[in-house]
Amino acid sequence: MTNTSRGSAPKHDGNSSRNGVLPGRRAGFSRGVAVLAVAACLALAACSSSQGVSGQTPARSAQSGPRITVAMVTHGQAFDPFWALVKKGAQTAATDFNVNLVYSSPSTTNPQEQASLITKAAAQHPKGLVVTIPDAAVLSGPIKQAVSAGIPVIVMNVGADVYQNVGGLTFVGQDETAAGAEAAREMADAGVHKALCVIHEEQNIALVQRCAGFAKALAARGGSVTTIHVNGAQLNSAANAIENALKADPTINGVLTTGILGFSAAGGALQSLGKFGKIKLGTFDISTQDLNAVSNGQALFVIDQQPFLEGYMAVQVTAFEVRYSQHPFGPILTGPSLVTKANVAQVQQLYKSTGIPLFNGGYPQ
Repeated sequence: MTNTSRGSAPKHDGNSSRNGVLPGRRAGFSRGVAVLAVAACLALAACSSSQGVSGQTPARSAQSGPRITVAMVTHGQAFDPFWALVKKGAQTAATDFNVNLVYSSPSTTNPQEQASLITKAAAQHPKGLVVTIPDAAVLSGPIKQAVSAGIPVIVMNVGADVYQNVGGLTFVGQDETAAGAEAAREMADAGVHKALCVIHEEQNIALVQRCAGFAKALAARGGSVTTIHVNGAQLNSAANAIENALKADPTINGVLTTGILGFSAAGGALQSLGKFGKIKLGTFDISTQDLNAVSNGQALFVIDQQPFLEGYMAVQVTAFEVRYSQHPFGPILTGPSLVTKANVAQVQQLYKSTGIPLFNGGYPQ
């Protein structure tokens, strides 16, 4: 995959990489949803056209066939605005593909509770199951049990490295190590030689992989990274921890946060130190706050894994497996999509089309 302008069609030759990882891209999700949905309709005559290739309506047509139930169990914290976009995308696909979507998640990141929710969901015998895997040691058991019961499982958001081990058919989401490397390239190009990487959520391997990819790629450019863990649910204490880390090492000239809540905390820390807009700042995941910071030059970039598309594709792929026993034989990468000052205005407009207001910063309620 090669970098493209936001709104243009990404190119993929199946082999392209840079420094051993897939590079980020600059393409919007709205057109991607439309293209994928139209392609699906043309391929299987499951949408507006009622005619299959033989001239007959498919026996399991999404429109005329029976409604199917798909369970989606994520680790997404209730107060994390990222998951509202995932859920909205999933609900949109459920409408498009005649799916009864049953969504559940723990109130806070808790793999044990998520494991229990997966077991309960599987006990209801859904036609398909979508899961995230932030902690493979805890979650592999109940996921494998669902697979053994004959339920097709699609892994999304986190679990790219382990989805095959648990019997998942494919993965929809972002290569987190590659995304971290993309962030490092942007930071290095901006002159960052020493950075702080902030993980805001425990027991989520995806965030660890983001910082690991970031550290490895920045080291390849002669830089170094210090990683710290903070509690994104307590932004005041998180901001204090980031502020203390920056005070302890005044040579740090770049901060990468691994999500929206970490960005809010880092912004508070930098403002307190009088360095907001001076120390280079980048983050993962879209919010009104971080897009505005990119727009006014206070932040370099946002790495977007396109959560609306992620939720949409996970449900679409599951529905196609249930109805037609067809699924992609490889991961579907919805990111990293790089948002910079050059394309931020277009991204802001694209996100308005989801109907979900972006998180605007501040403390979670």
